[in-house]
Amino acid sequence: MRKNAPPVTLRSPKKSTRGLEQRAFQDRSVRKSRNADVSGVIEEEFGKYLIKAGILSGNSVARAFPKPPAKTQAMIADAVGETPAIAIEALKEILEERDRERSTQRRLEGSSGTLVPSEREYTEALRQIRFTPAQVTMLRALSIAGKEGLTIGHLSQAAGYTSREASIKVFKKIGLLIAEYLELDLPEAGSAQADGAAQILAFSHIESEDEPATWIMHQELRCAVRSVL
Repeated sequence: MRKNAPPVTLRSPKKSTRGLEQRAFQDRSVRKSRNADVSGVIEEEFGKYLIKAGILSGNSVARAFPKPPAKTQAMIADAVGETPAIAIEALKEILEERDRERSTQRRLEGSSGTLVPSEREYTEALRQIRFTPAQVTMLRALSIAGKEGLTIGHLSQAAGYTSREASIKVFKKIGLLIAEYLELDLPEAGSAQADGAAQILAFSHIESEDEPATWIMHQELRCAVRSVL
């Protein structure tokens, strides 16, 4: 039989900072972006990105930020061109190449066939997604459990849930949020509990038919959680 869940110690979240020039550009966009004729600032959504373009210090500049409702508005990439429109097209090429490169770096997890994002991708997602306190607690608990993992019952206890069904729902929701942000294709569901969204976070291990499945967080996500949350 499994022993009690490992003790869990939680830490306070870290805060991020932004450069002064970037902040000025963003503030200008927020105040005036909805009317390009008045402000000279153009906004355009592109996949999971929000592109803002205009004239900055005499140059045509386009910058990409996480699309709302992202938690922060840290700049992801930028480009310049003869006009804001040309800068936008150049930036789109940069973003497409960025996404292609990241997709080739994903690891195939053997037991489930899940393409696991890199630590860098998970880190970006964790910094941008607006998780609830309960979701943050669950991520921390599973990351602290390490390679030993947690059963759903132990995960429920660590996160303060009395209902296994409620904890499973929260678990799946976290995976879905990360998958949506990173534009991941969900793997096929193995069971009602181990659906594709859950496999974005962890893989399940069953020691015997008499033992409940143990969920072990992907190493890449475990490192990201420990550094961000």
